[in-house]
Amino acid sequence: MKKTIWMFCAFFGILLSSGYGLASDETKTRVGTCEDARSQQEYFCDMTNAANDSMVALGTACRNAKINVKEACEGVVLPDATYESCAMEQKC
Repeated sequence: MKKTIWMFCAFFGILLSSGYGLASDETKTRVGTCEDARSQQEYFCDMTNAANDSMVALGTACRNAKINVKEACEGVVLPDATYESCAMEQKC
């Protein structure tokens, strides 16, 4: 049992030190392919889907889908927006 725990700890340590355990910001992407991103944009930016999907009705998903297309298709990486709510922060 102790040998198994030791081997697990050693393997985990090697994994973390090699960089596989934690992804760096440079390797993170929003979506897989340009085609996937365009498909998301078509759905989330089509207001005829708003009756069945609250994410479409809010408009946030459309904005995010447009950002995804810029990254996946054009290589333009935009920073994530900071979402703030005065109700949540009790500043209204």
